[in-house]
Amino acid sequence: MSGAAEPNPDLALVKALAGGDESALTGLMDRYEEPIFHFIHRHVFNEEDARELAQEVFVRLFFHAAKFKPKAKFSTWLHQIALNLCRDHAKSRRTRQTARTDSLSGHEENDEHTVRDAAVEKHTPSDDALAHEKLAALDTGMAALPHDLRTALVLTALEQRSHQECAALLKTTPKTIETRVYRARKFLLEWMSKAGFAILLAGFFR
Repeated sequence: MSGAAEPNPDLALVKALAGGDESALTGLMDRYEEPIFHFIHRHVFNEEDARELAQEVFVRLFFHAAKFKPKAKFSTWLHQIALNLCRDHAKSRRTRQTARTDSLSGHEENDEHTVRDAAVEKHTPSDDALAHEKLAALDTGMAALPHDLRTALVLTALEQRSHQECAALLKTTPKTIETRVYRARKFLLEWMSKAGFAILLAGFFR
C-alpha cells in the first residue's frame, strides 16, 4: 500500500480558480458556503448580514485566489477572510450606533443602560418569554464584547475549536486565546448578572 498523501481537493480547486477556471468557485462554495455562513452568523448575530458577508467572502476569493499560499491550510485562509469582514462589519455597526445615539436628544439613559434595558424590557410569567429574555440578554452581551474577545469565545465555545486551532486562525498564541476566553467569560458573567440571569451561563461554557 502506498504511503503517498491523497491530493488536496481544496488546493486543486484554488489553483484552477487562480488559473481562470471560474467553475472551480462552485466547487469551493459547495464545500464551504454553509460553514462560512454559520461561522459569520455567530459573530454578527443577524442572518441577513451573515448571508451578505458570506457572499462577500467568496467574491473576495474569486478575485484573490492567486494570493493563496499552498503552505497554508485553505480553510484557515478562508476563515481569515471571513474574520476580516466581521471586523469591518463590527466597526461599521459601531459607527452607525454612535451616529444614531448622537441623534437622540433628551434621553437621560446612558448607552449601557439603554442596551441592557432593551434586552430585558419585557417581563412575563411565561417560561418561554423568560427564556427568550435570557437569550436576548446573552446575545446583547456577546455583541457588546470587544471583537478579539468575542472571536476567541465564538471559536472555542461555539465552533468547538482547540486553543491551538484558534491561535493559528488568529495568528497569535494558545496562551493569548486562553486569556481572551477567560476575559470574555468574565465579561459575560458580569453582564448577565446585571441583567439578572447569571445562572444561564452555566451550560453555555464548557
